[in-house]
Amino acid sequence: MSNDPYTPPSAPVRDRDPELPGSTWKAVTFGVLADIVGTFLAGIVLFAVLGSMLVSQGATPEELDRALMQSDAYMLLAGVTGLGFTVLGGYVAARVANQREYYHALLTGVVVLVFGELMIGMTGDGYPLAYRIIGDVLAIPAAVLGGHLRKTARLKG
Repeated sequence: MSNDPYTPPSAPVRDRDPELPGSTWKAVTFGVLADIVGTFLAGIVLFAVLGSMLVSQGATPEELDRALMQSDAYMLLAGVTGLGFTVLGGYVAARVANQREYYHALLTGVVVLVFGELMIGMTGDGYPLAYRIIGDVLAIPAAVLGGHLRKTARLKG
């Protein structure tokens, strides 16, 4: 090896091969799974943390569900967390597809919105209507934001 700092490296240097585009179904499936699984796990953690705080203040375990559903702090944290995972789902879909980022993120947002409304309808949870409307209005833009984040990251580097 030469000590001359101006000597080019002897190893061949070449650019990385371009990444191939992925399947739309695979991209949307992974995006939806990232959103749903992440939201579910974060919901469990949030429920456990806030529920234990309520129990330490004297609430009975039977009152927890009702008390949390009436808590604006819990509903706000749950909504922000859910939207954060929707952004992640849009990003994952755009990343897996590696093409038409906004389209794949939009599809993910639509599927997550429909799935969420079906789950709320089937479980009959007492989500306040205002929170449902806000979540429904912001779900698709949040997923598209994830697609936008992926597109800007791909264009930068």
